[in-house]
Parts: sequence; structure tokens; C-alpha cells
Amino acid sequence: MEKRIKEIIESQGSEISIIHLLEPEEREKIASCFELVYHPAKTVIIKEGEKINYIGIVASGELKFERQGKFAKPITLALITKGAHIGDFSMQPEREVLGQLRTLTDTELLVITHAKLEAFIQENPYTGIKILKGISTVLSIRLKNAIDKIVFMS
Repeated sequence: MEKRIKEIIESQGSEISIIHLLEPEEREKIASCFELVYHPAKTVIIKEGEKINYIGIVASGELKFERQGKFAKPITLALITKGAHIGDFSMQPEREVLGQLRTLTDTELLVITHAKLEAFIQENPYTGIKILKGISTVLSIRLKNAIDKIVFMS
């Protein structure tokens, strides 16, 4: 399994949202912090209102992030594909997940717990800054997209 994780990070590293800024040696170093988790298609892996303690990177597959609408119809907030990550809001332990995350296809996630990520950042602060910068960049893009949707709907 560890070999497969290293292969994914090595081959997809420049496309993975939160580690694309890392040098190959830095990617190799953080690879040991991840676990590979498989989810079959059409599986709800996170329910709205839950609290999670990890960040997951999509190694393969596609997921849908949706929230229950006013009239019981789910509203798709995002399609999440290879290289993107989930769980960035979970970095704030008191935050509940704002929607439901469901796999559309068989999906593999590279998962890193907050405890492992925090320990890695303490041991490797320069690399940690790059990871946090990657997360921050994605959050900014997602916020802009949400604002664009609101403006479009009004």
C-alpha cells in the first residue's frame, strides 16, 4: 500500500491541489503520512453536519458535494475530481461539514489526519507553509466560485 501511495504522489504530485507546490523530495517525505482509502460508487462518505478529522485527496474517481435545498431537493455545490481535496474546513475542529459528500464512481482517497498533518508541519515548517499555501489557494478559488454562483442566481 505504501508503494502505491508513493506512486500516486510521485506521478500526480504536480496536479494535487495541496501538494503541487512541493519539491519531489518534500512529496516523498509527506507520502508516509497518508493512507489510501477505497470507497465504492454511490457511497455517502460524509454526511451533512458530521465532523471529520482529516483531509482527503482524490487519487481516482469522482465525488459530488451537495447540500439539502429548501424543497428537499439536493443542490450540487461541487464536483470533486482527481487531484482535488476534501476536508479543508475540517481544519477548524468545531466546524461541521456543510454538505454531503457522495462518490459518483469507485473512488480512492489519499487521507491524512489532522494529527499527522500537524506533526509533519511542526517537523517540516517550510514544507508545511507550502501545504497551507496550497490549501489557502484552493479555498480562495472555491470562495470565488461560490460568490460567482450567488451573483449569477441573483
